[in-house]
Amino acid sequence: MFIKMLFTSPLQFAIICLILVFSICLHEYFHAWTAYREGDLDAAEFMTLNPLRQMGFMSLLMLAIVGIAWGAVPVDPAHLRSRRSMLKVALAGPAANLLLLLLAAAAAFILGMLNVKMSQQMQLVIFYFVINFGVYNFALMIFNLIPAPGMDGWTVLSELFPRLRQVSSEVVKGAMLFLILLAFIGIRYLFVAGAWIMIRILEFGARIGGA
Repeated sequence: MFIKMLFTSPLQFAIICLILVFSICLHEYFHAWTAYREGDLDAAEFMTLNPLRQMGFMSLLMLAIVGIAWGAVPVDPAHLRSRRSMLKVALAGPAANLLLLLLAAAAAFILGMLNVKMSQQMQLVIFYFVINFGVYNFALMIFNLIPAPGMDGWTVLSELFPRLRQVSSEVVKGAMLFLILLAFIGIRYLFVAGAWIMIRILEFGARIGGA
């Protein structure tokens, strides 16, 4: 279980928890901020980075034990001002993760290019944080865009193709279970892809710095 890392590598455990909590809270903040701007004033209650508000105790507990967490901002479509408002709200969360991914990529490039002299231990900690910051936000962005009910990707798809809302609940449940199962089977490939991207950016920065 993920919690074993707390006893074997407490610093890595703390870094991953910090990355996930901040990334999920910002993801939900973007949902709330966009919903508020689009007319749902009740979303103002979720315009915070407080993890207890955005994620809840159970999500934080599951994060500490098994490394899985979630958040949710309730949005009332009836309060939104246009028919494209919900689409904007759904895309806002993954957009937050994309922004964090780009910031991590920029940091990795700068670290590689500058080749700042520091102790090996400090270098490992900084690199571990930056690389994982990018990797986890890449995974969160792609995972949330999966077109399964309950995910941002499903909201996007159903807003673009409204007839999907008329699909029977049994079909929806079956599709949801299949897609979520597929996602959990393939999640490690998201981490592999994210790590490959971040390391290539770091190496590119190092080549530019050494040119």
